[in-house]
Amino acid sequence: MGERIKGVVEKEYNSVKYRSTLEADTAEILDKLGVKFEYEARKLTLIPSFHSPFQKNAVRALTYTPDFIIGNIILECKGFETPEWKIKKKLVFKYLQSHEPDTKFYQVHNTRSALLDVLDENWLYMGFAVRVVSKKLNKQTKQPVVDNIYSSVKEAMEDLNLIGKPTGSIIRSLIGAAKYIYGYDWKLKKIEV
Repeated sequence: MGERIKGVVEKEYNSVKYRSTLEADTAEILDKLGVKFEYEARKLTLIPSFHSPFQKNAVRALTYTPDFIIGNIILECKGFETPEWKIKKKLVFKYLQSHEPDTKFYQVHNTRSALLDVLDENWLYMGFAVRVVSKKLNKQTKQPVVDNIYSSVKEAMEDLNLIGKPTGSIIRSLIGAAKYIYGYDWKLKKIEV
Protein backbone atom coordinates (compact mmCIF):
# COMPACT_ATOMS: atom_id res chain seq x y z
CA MET A 1 0.00 0.00 0.00
CA GLY A 2 3.00 2.27 0.20
CA GLU A 3 3.68 2.43 -3.54
CA ARG A 4 3.82 5.85 -5.18
CA ILE A 5 1.10 6.73 -7.64
CA LYS A 6 2.44 7.49 -11.10
CA GLY A 7 2.52 11.23 -11.80
CA VAL A 8 2.39 12.31 -8.12
CA VAL A 9 5.18 14.79 -7.47
CA GLU A 10 6.54 15.73 -4.07
CA LYS A 11 6.58 19.45 -3.35
CA GLU A 12 8.19 21.56 -0.67
CA TYR A 13 6.32 24.38 1.00
CA ASN A 14 7.49 26.41 4.00
CA SER A 15 10.49 24.07 4.53
CA VAL A 16 8.29 20.97 4.71
CA LYS A 17 8.40 18.28 2.02
CA TYR A 18 4.87 17.20 1.15
CA ARG A 19 4.12 13.94 -0.64
CA SER A 20 2.17 15.67 -3.40
CA THR A 21 1.45 19.03 -4.95
CA LEU A 22 -2.14 18.75 -3.68
CA GLU A 23 -0.89 18.38 -0.09
CA ALA A 24 1.55 21.30 -0.42
CA ASP A 25 -1.09 23.53 -2.01
CA THR A 26 -3.57 22.60 0.74
CA ALA A 27 -0.98 23.48 3.41
CA GLU A 28 -0.31 26.81 1.72
CA ILE A 29 -4.01 27.70 1.60
CA LEU A 30 -4.55 26.67 5.24
CA ASP A 31 -1.55 28.82 6.23
CA LYS A 32 -2.81 31.83 4.29
CA LEU A 33 -6.26 31.43 5.83
CA GLY A 34 -4.71 31.27 9.30
CA VAL A 35 -6.03 27.76 9.99
CA LYS A 36 -3.78 25.90 12.44
CA PHE A 37 -3.02 22.34 11.33
CA GLU A 38 -0.63 19.46 11.89
CA TYR A 39 0.83 17.52 8.97
CA GLU A 40 1.26 13.75 9.29
CA ALA A 41 1.39 14.16 13.06
CA ARG A 42 -0.46 10.97 14.05
CA LYS A 43 -0.47 7.34 13.10
CA LEU A 44 -3.60 5.26 13.58
CA THR A 45 -3.23 1.51 14.00
CA LEU A 46 -6.09 0.10 11.97
CA ILE A 47 -5.11 -3.55 12.49
CA PRO A 48 -2.50 -4.37 15.15
CA SER A 49 0.36 -6.74 14.35
CA PHE A 50 -0.32 -10.39 15.05
CA HIS A 51 1.22 -13.83 14.73
CA SER A 52 -0.16 -16.12 12.10
CA PRO A 53 0.34 -19.84 11.70
CA PHE A 54 0.68 -19.21 7.97
CA GLN A 55 3.98 -17.36 8.12
CA LYS A 56 7.17 -17.37 10.15
CA ASN A 57 7.32 -13.71 11.18
CA ALA A 58 4.59 -11.64 12.75
CA VAL A 59 2.19 -9.88 10.39
CA ARG A 60 2.96 -6.17 10.51
CA ALA A 61 0.35 -3.73 11.77
CA LEU A 62 -1.72 -1.88 9.19
CA THR A 63 -1.46 1.83 9.94
CA TYR A 64 -2.80 5.06 8.53
CA THR A 65 -1.19 8.50 8.81
CA PRO A 66 -3.67 11.32 8.12
CA ASP A 67 -2.38 14.12 5.92
CA PHE A 68 -3.78 17.00 8.00
CA ILE A 69 -5.20 17.23 11.48
CA ILE A 70 -7.22 20.33 12.35
CA GLY A 71 -8.55 19.81 15.88
CA ASN A 72 -10.86 16.82 15.56
CA ILE A 73 -10.90 17.01 11.76
CA ILE A 74 -8.89 14.67 9.54
CA LEU A 75 -8.29 16.09 6.08
CA GLU A 76 -7.00 13.57 3.54
CA CYS A 77 -5.73 14.79 0.15
CA LYS A 78 -6.31 12.28 -2.63
CA GLY A 79 -6.26 13.33 -6.24
CA PHE A 80 -6.78 9.75 -7.38
CA GLU A 81 -8.22 6.86 -5.35
CA THR A 82 -6.30 3.61 -5.76
CA PRO A 83 -8.06 0.29 -5.11
CA GLU A 84 -5.81 -0.09 -2.04
CA TRP A 85 -6.90 3.30 -0.68
CA LYS A 86 -10.59 2.40 -1.16
CA ILE A 87 -10.10 -0.62 1.11
CA LYS A 88 -7.95 1.26 3.63
CA LYS A 89 -10.50 4.10 3.78
CA LYS A 90 -13.14 1.61 4.93
CA LEU A 91 -10.82 0.49 7.72
CA VAL A 92 -10.21 4.15 8.66
CA PHE A 93 -13.97 4.72 8.89
CA LYS A 94 -14.37 1.62 11.08
CA TYR A 95 -11.48 2.72 13.32
CA LEU A 96 -12.87 6.24 13.75
CA GLN A 97 -16.37 4.92 14.41
CA SER A 98 -15.04 2.62 17.15
CA HIS A 99 -12.26 4.75 18.69
CA GLU A 100 -12.88 8.41 17.82
CA PRO A 101 -16.58 8.91 17.09
CA ASP A 102 -16.28 12.71 17.40
CA THR A 103 -13.58 12.93 14.72
CA LYS A 104 -14.70 14.23 11.33
CA PHE A 105 -13.09 12.77 8.21
CA TYR A 106 -12.93 14.59 4.88
CA GLN A 107 -11.23 13.69 1.63
CA VAL A 108 -10.40 16.46 -0.83
CA HIS A 109 -9.35 16.01 -4.44
CA ASN A 110 -8.66 19.67 -5.28
CA THR A 111 -7.85 22.97 -3.59
CA ARG A 112 -10.83 24.75 -5.10
CA SER A 113 -14.40 23.63 -4.52
CA ALA A 114 -13.59 20.42 -2.61
CA LEU A 115 -11.39 22.17 -0.04
CA LEU A 116 -13.80 25.11 0.26
CA ASP A 117 -16.69 22.69 0.91
CA VAL A 118 -14.80 21.10 3.81
CA LEU A 119 -13.71 24.39 5.32
CA ASP A 120 -17.14 25.94 4.83
CA GLU A 121 -18.72 23.29 7.06
CA ASN A 122 -16.23 24.05 9.84
CA TRP A 123 -15.42 27.78 9.97
CA LEU A 124 -17.05 28.31 13.37
CA TYR A 125 -15.32 25.24 14.82
CA MET A 126 -11.96 26.59 13.61
CA GLY A 127 -12.68 30.02 15.10
CA PHE A 128 -13.70 31.96 12.00
CA ALA A 129 -16.72 33.65 10.47
CA VAL A 130 -17.10 34.82 6.89
CA ARG A 131 -17.36 38.60 6.46
CA VAL A 132 -18.96 39.77 3.23
CA VAL A 133 -18.73 43.41 2.14
CA SER A 134 -20.35 44.70 -1.03
CA LYS A 135 -18.48 46.62 -3.66
CA LYS A 136 -21.54 48.83 -4.09
CA LEU A 137 -21.67 51.83 -1.71
CA ASN A 138 -24.65 53.67 -0.29
CA LYS A 139 -24.85 57.03 -2.12
CA GLN A 140 -25.51 59.08 1.03
CA THR A 141 -23.25 57.39 3.60
CA LYS A 142 -20.56 56.10 1.21
CA GLN A 143 -20.62 52.89 3.26
CA PRO A 144 -20.99 49.38 1.77
CA VAL A 145 -24.61 48.40 1.14
CA VAL A 146 -23.81 44.99 2.65
CA ASP A 147 -21.38 44.34 5.52
CA ASN A 148 -22.49 41.08 7.14
CA ILE A 149 -20.98 38.18 9.09
CA TYR A 150 -21.93 34.59 8.21
CA SER A 151 -21.07 31.15 9.51
CA SER A 152 -20.30 29.92 5.99
CA VAL A 153 -19.91 30.96 2.37
CA LYS A 154 -22.96 28.83 1.56
CA GLU A 155 -25.07 30.73 4.12
CA ALA A 156 -23.85 34.07 2.70
CA MET A 157 -24.68 33.03 -0.86
CA GLU A 158 -28.19 31.97 0.16
CA ASP A 159 -28.79 35.20 2.10
CA LEU A 160 -27.49 37.35 -0.76
CA ASN A 161 -29.44 35.34 -3.38
CA LEU A 162 -26.28 34.43 -5.27
CA ILE A 163 -26.70 31.67 -7.81
CA GLY A 164 -23.78 29.40 -8.56
CA LYS A 165 -21.41 27.12 -6.78
CA PRO A 166 -18.65 28.59 -4.61
CA THR A 167 -15.36 28.10 -6.43
CA GLY A 168 -11.65 28.59 -6.02
CA SER A 169 -12.21 32.29 -6.68
CA ILE A 170 -13.82 32.64 -3.23
CA ILE A 171 -10.84 30.84 -1.66
CA ARG A 172 -8.57 33.32 -3.44
CA SER A 173 -10.64 36.14 -1.98
CA LEU A 174 -10.55 34.63 1.52
CA ILE A 175 -6.74 34.48 1.41
CA GLY A 176 -6.57 38.05 0.09
CA ALA A 177 -5.52 37.19 -3.47
CA ALA A 178 -8.74 38.34 -5.19
CA LYS A 179 -11.41 40.92 -4.52
CA TYR A 180 -15.11 41.38 -5.25
CA ILE A 181 -16.14 37.88 -6.27
CA TYR A 182 -19.86 37.97 -7.19
CA GLY A 183 -19.63 41.73 -6.41
CA TYR A 184 -18.58 41.14 -2.79
CA ASP A 185 -15.31 41.10 -0.88
CA TRP A 186 -15.03 37.80 1.06
CA LYS A 187 -12.84 37.78 4.18
CA LEU A 188 -12.39 35.61 7.23
CA LYS A 189 -12.94 37.17 10.62
CA LYS A 190 -11.36 35.61 13.71
CA ILE A 191 -13.94 34.93 16.42
CA GLU A 192 -13.89 33.51 19.93
CA VAL A 193 -14.84 29.84 20.05
